[in-house]
Amino acid sequence: MSPANHKSPVDTALMTNGEDSSSSASLWVRFEQITRNDTQKTALIQELLMRYDYLSEQYRKECQDREREHEEIRGFQRDRKLYQDHLFTLQRAIERDPFVMILIDGDGMIFSDDFIKEGEIGGRKAAATLQTAILDYVQREVDTVPTDVKVVCRVYANIKGLAEVLVRAGIVEEIGLVEEFTRGFTRGKTLFDFVDVGPGKDRADDKLIETFKLYLHDFHCRHIFFGCSHDNGYARILEDVITDPSYVHRITLLEGVPVEKELFALPFATKKLPGLFRDTKLYVWGAQPAIRGYTPPIAKTYPIVSGLPARFPPPRREASQGSLNGSPILPNRTPSNSTLASNDVFPALANPQAKSWAAKAAAPPPPVTEAPTYKPSSREELIARNRAGQRVDPPCRDYNKEEIDRVKKLKMCNVHFLRQECPYGTNCTHIHDYKPTAGEIATLRLVARMAPCQNGSACQDVKCIYGHKCPSEYKVVAFKGTKNCVFGDKCKFPLEMHGIDCNVVKTLVIR
Repeated sequence: MSPANHKSPVDTALMTNGEDSSSSASLWVRFEQITRNDTQKTALIQELLMRYDYLSEQYRKECQDREREHEEIRGFQRDRKLYQDHLFTLQRAIERDPFVMILIDGDGMIFSDDFIKEGEIGGRKAAATLQTAILDYVQREVDTVPTDVKVVCRVYANIKGLAEVLVRAGIVEEIGLVEEFTRGFTRGKTLFDFVDVGPGKDRADDKLIETFKLYLHDFHCRHIFFGCSHDNGYARILEDVITDPSYVHRITLLEGVPVEKELFALPFATKKLPGLFRDTKLYVWGAQPAIRGYTPPIAKTYPIVSGLPARFPPPRREASQGSLNGSPILPNRTPSNSTLASNDVFPALANPQAKSWAAKAAAPPPPVTEAPTYKPSSREELIARNRAGQRVDPPCRDYNKEEIDRVKKLKMCNVHFLRQECPYGTNCTHIHDYKPTAGEIATLRLVARMAPCQNGSACQDVKCIYGHKCPSEYKVVAFKGTKNCVFGDKCKFPLEMHGIDCNVVKTLVIR
């Protein structure tokens, strides 16, 4: 081959390129397509990586949340086990030592005379009888009380005041017998207590109410027996719990004397224990009661004064030798020297000859004789008497129930305003600093006259403020238990203070 005909590879390629110049454009297109594809691929990969990172972070968080939840579940399971154990222990604690509570206002819910007369033995019998009666009741009537329930009892009272009234009423002969009864009651059962709150207004009430509030919310206390049937004042505290049915079913009112009107209206069950408590109020002849549960009902700590201070023995109701129109002449009633000497409130009474109003009142009445022929001096004090020698009180203002109720609510001290010599002074539970009107003094005198004097119509105390004849009778001659006495057999004035002749024929001179 000649050199002229020889073509180098370059020439051949140029010739080829020349021939294929039309396809170079497609190569650039293809290159651009590949480049775009690479960009899209890169963007896709970047997007995938970003999504991966996001999902990885979410997964990590989700795993952490699940781990926390699992830990919380494990902790809850541990706590639940502890709580279950604690609840089981608490339930066992609540079920352990269940008891029923007996709360008694001993100033008004008075135990039967038969128990009190036996002293300490009677107290033990009363405690045993009360426990047996309550256990029998809860086992038959109360479904929420288990069979192994214990009985706890608290009796609050002014023991000395209660004893004095029982002595005055003739239930017992001496105060010590009542004190022995309370000791026997306390000793009779381990969980029984007869608590002496001492003298003072509403002391038993306050203790009873606060103790009631305490045990009302005690889970161990399954039932409360509340002995307060004689006093409407307890209706206030009981009204506060009637909105909760669970409380209503846990309270039973014990009945001694008939349940008072306001208490009867409450939705609580009542239970009467026959033979255990007195079902009638005490009628204390010639004394204003020192505690509630007696007739007429007044403040529990009001002094027993009816011409004489408190703590004298009960008057002897002996038959007299003579009478006029069925009205017996009262026998002499003189306190014993031992009683006078033991009176630590009025030391002057230790000497019966002391020239005091108490000594004068304690002296025996004079014999019934003709009217004195002498003229008394201006310093002499007179007592009007009828032909039989019975004291005749001066007239009082007419009875007005609304005015009497209003004056009673003032709580004025009868002895202070009517005698101007209250023996209790600053310790008196009734007010002294009130300035009553003349009308209020007249009403107060009428109220005092409605309580019989313990010395009866033979009373010699010129300043005596109490009644010496039944104020309810409307004829000259009227007898207790007849239609002429509006109170009938329940009249607090004794038989001999009815049907008294009010015609004054003589006077008794006190020098």
